[in-house]
Amino acid sequence: NGAKYLFECYSCPRVVCDPCLGLAQWLTDKARAEDIDFQCPSCHELEEGGAKCKELHPYFPFTRTVLGKRIPMLDKPVIISGICERASKSQVCAESTLILELVCTGVEIQGSLPSLLNTTIEEYHTSDSLLYQKIIFDFGTDRKFSRWSTRIKKLGEKLGAYAFKRKIIFITVHSEVTRGDLFAGKGESGEDVAMEVGEFMKCLFTSPLQNMVYGSTLFMLTCGPVVSFEQSLAALKQSIAQLRPEYTVAFTAKDFLNAVVKIFIVSYGVKVLIEGHALENVIHDLLDVSLELRMHTDVMLFHLSGLGLPRAPWLLSPAPLTATPLLAIYRYSWYHSHRRPWGTSLSMGCLKCGAIRPWARSKLDPHPPSGYHPKTRVSMCRRCAFEVRTQPLPVEYDVLHGDPTSGWLKYTVCAAVPL
Repeated sequence: NGAKYLFECYSCPRVVCDPCLGLAQWLTDKARAEDIDFQCPSCHELEEGGAKCKELHPYFPFTRTVLGKRIPMLDKPVIISGICERASKSQVCAESTLILELVCTGVEIQGSLPSLLNTTIEEYHTSDSLLYQKIIFDFGTDRKFSRWSTRIKKLGEKLGAYAFKRKIIFITVHSEVTRGDLFAGKGESGEDVAMEVGEFMKCLFTSPLQNMVYGSTLFMLTCGPVVSFEQSLAALKQSIAQLRPEYTVAFTAKDFLNAVVKIFIVSYGVKVLIEGHALENVIHDLLDVSLELRMHTDVMLFHLSGLGLPRAPWLLSPAPLTATPLLAIYRYSWYHSHRRPWGTSLSMGCLKCGAIRPWARSKLDPHPPSGYHPKTRVSMCRRCAFEVRTQPLPVEYDVLHGDPTSGWLKYTVCAAVPL
């Protein structure tokens, strides 16, 4: 747009070019003085939002600090006539990022979600600020684990040369359907070898790779048994407590399909990695646009707070570092009055008469049977009047962006508790 200068905000990484500010040349030269600070429109807006009086003030972007007070450089406010196309807290981040894809040998997948994420954000990066690494793992025997440890040591030396601000790790692996164990690779005779979740995570992230997990976002691209069985879920929580990723995302579908997560991953790349929002603050937005995902699976979010990590690039101070980090677990479930009351999918056919998609709009059960939740809903077949009852999970929940027909439920599986 013919810009000659970029003014960098003193309180965030954003920059604004001189044509957008509409300054005359002599004012632009004056604003470039070393003792002049620049505040971008977004920080000005956020600063007003945090003020107790909630008053609106004209925009004076250039100030000089005199006796501890910011004094406007200009006599008149700057008029920004451009259109705001993003949220006030959004920005364009290009922090050094690692995308690490770990795939169990023998897992056949078409396409790659980590590669898709890399494609989504690579135009915002240079070759030095973005690294995508794919690794096939197999430690199904002691000999193979020894080779894996040697390989990981070399990988750790390579990755350790970078100071990654963001680390996104994908684990693509099958889970055992009766226990939730995860497959580590092939045995001596070529058979599949599964490990208890805690042992699997310990072997996969053997030293020094375990250091890369701290403060990262971990996507578990595996079927639902890993979070459906109490024992495997407890083991996963224990692994999170030891490895300390900031976020862990898992899915509940018994036969999970990677393909349904594509839009979610692209939106994650834009909203979290580029615009800089915290995942827990925008996950409902990511879910809203993920139309294929909502009928297929619930989403589990493990959030480990208190690690002392930067909240977001626009904040000068990091998030609080607590003596003991806090782990919270949430389950996001899509509900629909005709197809998925309380997030429980109804069968396509009536279990009594066999009619296809026969269910009328679910209604609150006025007299739920003994032992059922007070908010139990009843779905009735429009052909034979056969009834199916559904109820919420026995934990606290909130309705996100919902209406009487459909929306998202946020179940608090585990409130924030010290590790």
